[in-house]
Amino acid sequence: MSNNFVYEPLSTEREASQHTEEITTKASELTINRSSSTKVDIGSLYINSEVKDPQKENDGQNPYISYLIETKSNDPIFAKSEFSIRRRFSDFVFLFQLLVNDYPTSAVPPLPDKKRLEYFKGDRFGSEFTAKRTASLNRFLKRLSLHPVLKRSKIYHIFIESQDWNSYKQNLKIRSDDSGVAADGGIITDVFINAFKTANQQSKEFIAIKERSDKLDENINRIDKIFQKILKRYGDLEQDYFDFSYQIKKISQLEPELELPFIKFSDGLNSLSLGFANLKNFLDNDYLISLKDLEHYISSIKNLIKLKDQKQIDYEALSEYLNRSIGDKEALVHGGGTNFFTNKFEEMTGQNHDLNKREKIHKLENRIERLTKELENSKKVSENFEKQTLNEIQYFENIKSIELKDSLNDLADNNIKFYKDLITKWSDIQQSLG
Repeated sequence: MSNNFVYEPLSTEREASQHTEEITTKASELTINRSSSTKVDIGSLYINSEVKDPQKENDGQNPYISYLIETKSNDPIFAKSEFSIRRRFSDFVFLFQLLVNDYPTSAVPPLPDKKRLEYFKGDRFGSEFTAKRTASLNRFLKRLSLHPVLKRSKIYHIFIESQDWNSYKQNLKIRSDDSGVAADGGIITDVFINAFKTANQQSKEFIAIKERSDKLDENINRIDKIFQKILKRYGDLEQDYFDFSYQIKKISQLEPELELPFIKFSDGLNSLSLGFANLKNFLDNDYLISLKDLEHYISSIKNLIKLKDQKQIDYEALSEYLNRSIGDKEALVHGGGTNFFTNKFEEMTGQNHDLNKREKIHKLENRIERLTKELENSKKVSENFEKQTLNEIQYFENIKSIELKDSLNDLADNNIKFYKDLITKWSDIQQSLG
């Protein structure tokens, strides 16, 4: 890959919409030309990245945590099938911002929140914090690899492969645009003006989607509250069984003839305490974090739907303005649009009433012509954005299904392991004492 990579965000929302639509169309095809002589089956391509092994760098001034990214892929765009790289959290943030800029009609998977209480406590280098962040970053890269559009992004490929990432960051030219276009592809002024409006015409499909997303969000919050209670209970049981084990061990010193049974029993209780500790750590550092990450992903989808509604509101506002201009013109043509006092004022100032009327009609005709073109463009943007939003929702559904299946499998596996270890440990104790 060349070091002269230049990144420029798309300058208009129409250009961005068309660009993303083209990418989506290409990504949905079964095959893609990678060169003039070869064809690659997209369905067989995969990118599997794993974030692991957080390490503290620069122990002196400005320390930070770096994360190892190990990737396996059969995509010929990469130089090797297996490669690894280290990145810090700010690198992930930079990648996220570039993807948001370059794909305004996509719901880019969110990163874990940087503003956490651990930063104020000075605990951002603690093992618990880094373990949770590692799990979230791993989930972020997996979502990108499962997204049909984002996984084709050049900057994503550079991020997970290139050893010259820092050089790329320094040489990237992110063009600033003062035309009023926001980072999400929307017009800042229009968003502000229409911030308190709602779309008049809501499709049944999107109404159902909003209801499902709200219900899913509600269910995740309910599950999170339940498992927070379970987490606290596991912590209490861990401590209780540890204390129980310690007291039994003290009793063994008072009864020398029963020392072996007491020590065995104490060892079993200690293993039970460790089992609850492992379950607690899994819930706290993995399962509950996966629920929070899914909740944030749902918020991204909701924001995309709001942006889609904004395009619809823009179209409806233009349509209303056009109809009002047409009505004003019709009123002038048929003798309306002026009153007695206006006519008298024009006569007193020596103005030609008919000439003024023709000028007003001409201005309205020009405005109507301009608004008609803008309305057509706005309709295309709205329809394209709605189409892309539906695609993004389908991508989200697929990714969500895979995530929930994996997280529930991990939850089941950890509980099964807990009880299997419990049976094995106490069976051995029973056999040794039998």
